[in-house]
Amino acid sequence: MKKTVKGLISIGIIIVFLAGSVSAKNCGDGIAPCDCGDTVVSNWTFTGDITCPAGHGLIIGSDGITIDGKGYTITGSAQSCGYITETDPSQGYCGIYNPGYDNIVIINLEVEMFCNGIALHGTGSNPVVSNSIDNCNIHHNGNSTDGKSHGIHACFVSECIISNNDLHHNTGIGDACGDGGNGIFLYAGHEEYKGNIITKNVFHENRKGGFFAKMMLQHAEITQNHAYANGQGGIILRCKKSSNNLIENNNASQNHGDGIFIGGKNNTISKNIVENNMAGFKISSTDVVGDGDGIDMGRSDGSFGNKLHDNTVCGNEDMDIDTFGPDSGTIGNENTCETTDYYNDEDVTGCSYSCIDPEELARMLTSQGWMIYGTSGDEWCIKQKEVFGDAFRNLNYINCDENEEACINANIKNIPCWISPNKTHYPGYYDLNRLSELTKEYHRAVSPSENLHGSNQTSSGSNSLGGSVGCFELILTLIVISIFLVGQKGKNNR
Repeated sequence: MKKTVKGLISIGIIIVFLAGSVSAKNCGDGIAPCDCGDTVVSNWTFTGDITCPAGHGLIIGSDGITIDGKGYTITGSAQSCGYITETDPSQGYCGIYNPGYDNIVIINLEVEMFCNGIALHGTGSNPVVSNSIDNCNIHHNGNSTDGKSHGIHACFVSECIISNNDLHHNTGIGDACGDGGNGIFLYAGHEEYKGNIITKNVFHENRKGGFFAKMMLQHAEITQNHAYANGQGGIILRCKKSSNNLIENNNASQNHGDGIFIGGKNNTISKNIVENNMAGFKISSTDVVGDGDGIDMGRSDGSFGNKLHDNTVCGNEDMDIDTFGPDSGTIGNENTCETTDYYNDEDVTGCSYSCIDPEELARMLTSQGWMIYGTSGDEWCIKQKEVFGDAFRNLNYINCDENEEACINANIKNIPCWISPNKTHYPGYYDLNRLSELTKEYHRAVSPSENLHGSNQTSSGSNSLGGSVGCFELILTLIVISIFLVGQKGKNNR
């Protein structure tokens, strides 16, 4: 054991459990089989499911041990979780409770119905170092009426790896920063406690956040996680001192609240998919309104100098990429999004790429009857072609170098120039987002009654016959009626 303090904590816990249960003992391979309330002092491999009526499930009592669940389940009875604090998970029953030991491995275990599924409890002077939680199913922990309870509750940890776990349906109470119901709640606690890795986990349907970090998370890697359907956001680095972290290759989509929230500075957010997050935190019967941003860097006292690269951020209810204002110093490139607030990729307005499918948009423009006029050598005409890529071939394009007369007849004065079906000119370069808006505006402006009267304006999805289709259908109907009437007249004359 590394620290005397850890020994004292462990002795205190053992005394408490001896008072409540004469069966509590030291256990592990070569010592004794482990059961509810026991302190694990050597490696232990589960041999079956364990159901615990009260108290912690198993308590770590030595450095350097492995608990292998072998796919078995440890089930608790959460009871009251109201005395848990952000920095002391032990005040509610935990499936696996580590009071401060290092080099612990917990693998292949299902944990349910405790206050905290697994708790790593370091302190400000003695962090938990080099723990690993891997391939565990941690679900339905917490009490929906009290407590700061979570799937994994980690306090003052350094160089720990939490990977390949399924964390879902964990609950608690409250909607404040440190309240309960996260898949993982990580209270970093000190700038020197760094190097934690959160990777390849699935966070879903937790009452609050999928992954929620508070209090100075530094130099961590949050990578390849999937966070969806959580009640207050997907991946949340809340603290204004959550800095110098890597958030990469995650999918944070379809959460209530924000997909990814970054409260600190100098973080790198890259190659994430962040789509269809919704406004309104779903954490109580009276939801607190949330933005529903994709990536939100919204702390005016902390969200500075973050870097965004190669993210796909689309379809979010509020902004796809949001910063607190023009002084955030946020930079980036090669991102795909539709809407931004005080953010632009390098050398462009908004994101480098649009969420709009160029092929689909080109077909829409053509079916509505839009025309584009340009030349071969103009740089903005070239850029307009590039934004569509191969889909440009599907547009109604007139090259003024090759058909000068058509451009004169259309009164083209600036290139490139888009002309709507109602002959409105839109000169200049337009990105895909703006062109998509123009097709929607035109669709709303064209009423069905106009089409019936033979207008040449067409709505979305019309073919090249435009409004004449309505007239053709009317004429065809009249012909059918006339034939029917003539037939009836013939029958009457027999």
